Amino acid sequence: MKKQLLMMSFFMALGVIASAQSKSKSKATPKAKTETKTMASRNNTPSLRAYGKGDNLLNIGIGIGSPFFGSGYSSSLPVNPSVSYEKGITDEISVGGQVAYASSKYNSDFPGSNYSFKQNAFYIGARGSYHFNELFKLDPKFDVYGGASLGYVVVSTSNDQGFGGTTGSGIGFGLFAGGKYYFSTKTSVFTELGYQSLSLLNVGIAFKL
Repeated sequence: MKKQLLMMSFFMALGVIASAQSKSKSKATPKAKTETKTMASRNNTPSLRAYGKGDNLLNIGIGIGSPFFGSGYSSSLPVNPSVSYEKGITDEISVGGQVAYASSKYNSDFPGSNYSFKQNAFYIGARGSYHFNELFKLDPKFDVYGGASLGYVVVSTSNDQGFGGTTGSGIGFGLFAGGKYYFSTKTSVFTELGYQSLSLLNVGIAFKL
């Protein structure tokens, strides 16, 4: 009789342990599934990058310091507005176009020869950039690049005596180094320094379209 009671007690204990383990596994399973889904979603999330193949880059900026106008001229506008667009054709190279505008004036105050002279310059051309992000293993928030531009500058002139026309137009070119800082996945601020047709320094805001 005692042996039977011991055996019954033993099997009841085994049943209680098995039931407890079964409940424990059933509670842990949803958590494990949740963790698996979380890891999968992280793996499927695209990594942040400042530049890459296929990107459409739009820069809207202002230029400061024009190398186009000669000595004695003063700026009619405090800044030179510019817009450029580039398409990423590889993970290092982007190509596109640019337009810019600048205006300057010249005042003569010599006795008997007082007049003012104004020039407006409009630039349109192509540009290309090489991006150093992969080469230098930069932080994905930064885009560092250098490039060149080539186009045409259309110049119009006028003075206070009623003269007006187009003169001094010609080829415009540039070499520049630039950098962008992305404060969101689509928006950044940029700076470009170098010899460009209408400005020596360009700063502004850039977007990924």
